Amino acid sequence: MYCVIMGDIVSSRELDDVVRENATRALQSAFDRINTDHIGSIMAPFGMVRGDGFEGVMLTQSYAPRIVQDIIKALYRADRTTARISVVLGQLTITSDDRNVADGPAFHRALDILAKMKERKSTHWLQVSFEIGPMAQALVDSQLALLAALTEGWTDKQREIVWLTEAHGGMQKTVGKKLGISPSVVNKQLKAANYDAYRGAWDGLTDYLEKMDEFTVKDEPDDKNYLAYYNVARHKIEQENFNEALFPAKKALTLAINELGNGDMQLIPIYNMMAEIYMRLNEYDLSDELINESVRIQDSMPKTRVPYVETALLRAQLSYFIKEYKLAINYFKEAERLANDFLDNKHPLFTEIYNDLANVYYEQGEIEEAMANYTKAIEYIGGEKNQIAYATILFNISNCYFKLGKLANAISFMEDASQIYKENLHPKHDYNVLVNRKLLLYKEAAAP
Repeated sequence: MYCVIMGDIVSSRELDDVVRENATRALQSAFDRINTDHIGSIMAPFGMVRGDGFEGVMLTQSYAPRIVQDIIKALYRADRTTARISVVLGQLTITSDDRNVADGPAFHRALDILAKMKERKSTHWLQVSFEIGPMAQALVDSQLALLAALTEGWTDKQREIVWLTEAHGGMQKTVGKKLGISPSVVNKQLKAANYDAYRGAWDGLTDYLEKMDEFTVKDEPDDKNYLAYYNVARHKIEQENFNEALFPAKKALTLAINELGNGDMQLIPIYNMMAEIYMRLNEYDLSDELINESVRIQDSMPKTRVPYVETALLRAQLSYFIKEYKLAINYFKEAERLANDFLDNKHPLFTEIYNDLANVYYEQGEIEEAMANYTKAIEYIGGEKNQIAYATILFNISNCYFKLGKLANAISFMEDASQIYKENLHPKHDYNVLVNRKLLLYKEAAAP
């Protein structure tokens, strides 16, 4: 069972050339971030097809609500353009990391649903369908109906406030500051928009889709569903429960090899995931073996592919973990060269490459070089949801300035990082505690 997400731009032929170009550019930027953020859970990366259409194939359905919302927001912010989106959980007869090659019943069903949505001629910005199978289809349909009803009457100001509130983790003071209005006005608008019910509907849908894999793992006696085990492991990794991720990851690999053989491209994300788990558990030899298995499968494939860059990054990160810094630098630069060969020069994957490379230089004491690469990493961060990553790099740059003895710069960057963390995270979050401790330390060092 795969998750096919397919959509098209509403009334694209009626859009003028400038609006259509802006919409396409906004979508591609969103797809770059989606493909990077969910790199381990994507079979066929998201991209444009058939002129005004787009699609991608996920190994798990659990991220679909988040991806759908990202696409809707990115497109609407480009001249208020809207899309129809169909999400179908189903089978494929042809699996491929090329969305133009992958095919099967899930694709056909998604196309049929899009055609029916088009016949309705809706003007609403929220046009979404999820088909996940008979067991809970009525529940999913009711959640989507609720979302449509709640948002039908939103004003532009309410929509803007709701989306900013989501981006900043519910921090109404931050939203008010950004919009130049009081927190009480923000609260009033959120109540008028039924924000709690709206957010609850999306969260409820996401929670059910996440638990589907756990239900499958518990209830499937014949143990044939390797994707369910894979997805359970990925969720454990997101929670940084690497010990708990190990068993479902091993199970996923065993089942996948039994079903597909030991050379199938669908094993690549599983090998990469297990390599990450063992790396985090300090089992470096096992991590290296799994990276080599991933490379073996990809030997006959083009290296200008995101999964290969991910594998190259894992090798670089492993070298960093075992303190082979010169080797790590070589591997990170190899990943950078590969990415430059086929990715747009603003692709967010470069953020990870440059940030990790900067960490290596920092550990070696090459502070100026570290700062240069942290600065490069910042260039590829965009969008409200990436504010935490931005603050973390500011934090790292601050530490570089402190090492160089430039205390005023160190304090300034740490204050900027602190402000972003405060606006986006709970006051007792580890990041807020750490940055406040560092800021106090740097200010004490700068005191006469």
